[in-house]
Amino acid sequence: MKVGIEVNGVSYTPESYAYLDYLEAKGCCVQLADRAFLSTNNDINILYAGVFPFWSKNSSVVEIHEYQSLSVPPFSRAKDIFKCAVNSTPGGRIFLNEIVQSKLKFLSDVPSIRRDMGVDEGFFSIDAPGQATHDILYCGSISGRRGLVGTIFRLAKLGFKVLVVGSVESCTRTYLEKAGVEFTGRLERKDLFDVYRSCRYGLNYTPDEYPFNIQTSTKTLEYLAAGLGLISNRYQWSEEFCSRLQIDVIWIEDLLGGTRNLDECGKFRLSRDEYSWNSILDNSGFFHFLKTLLR
Repeated sequence: MKVGIEVNGVSYTPESYAYLDYLEAKGCCVQLADRAFLSTNNDINILYAGVFPFWSKNSSVVEIHEYQSLSVPPFSRAKDIFKCAVNSTPGGRIFLNEIVQSKLKFLSDVPSIRRDMGVDEGFFSIDAPGQATHDILYCGSISGRRGLVGTIFRLAKLGFKVLVVGSVESCTRTYLEKAGVEFTGRLERKDLFDVYRSCRYGLNYTPDEYPFNIQTSTKTLEYLAAGLGLISNRYQWSEEFCSRLQIDVIWIEDLLGGTRNLDECGKFRLSRDEYSWNSILDNSGFFHFLKTLLR
């Protein structure tokens, strides 16, 4: 089976590399490429959420359209309606969860599966830090997360050593450096593990607004798989997730308000058997799904 998987230099799509490892282990030939360069000789091409206009459909390849999120504001619901109206009918669809599937009201009924986010094996193999060099790690995008920059600034001003991984605009970086925040810039996946090993806690900050507040926080899964403590703001997904797994999360407002401190947080580590990418893909029936589409 020859499978093409979309990647680009902007979006963080760890699932692309998880698919690569998983499918190659099963003897498949896998191509990772920008959408424009995916081969028409592939049996299947997996494309991530966006607009796939029906008039540009390449009928020689079975397409899978993957929806790991809903459209972002402004006009998020209108954008989703537009996608459903103009997108071509693929061979199959992959949805993050039941909520994403139910909100995208596609008229065409094609085979589909739900596949939540998983964690790279390397995060589970991180040893608990000895003498950590930083108290708090934030890994991911800063732009578009209203309130995040101010929260990081306040945490640093309280004396916590904060490390930020990822691309940051120069004006934001200059502002946060005044509070003592340190930066690594954008890192390759293989270089993330040493950074996680050097930190005590991971910070998840997600705006409490639709659709961000109903979607899985990949960084939260990675922090917990690596054995870091969790600091988070309160919103629908974080509260439901932490309650379900009984995670002793430190809520940001409690930390900033002085009613919780980092030393009193009980550590929690995600189960490899439940949250590793291999387990996620096995349990979703991913490989069987692909084979079914080629029959």
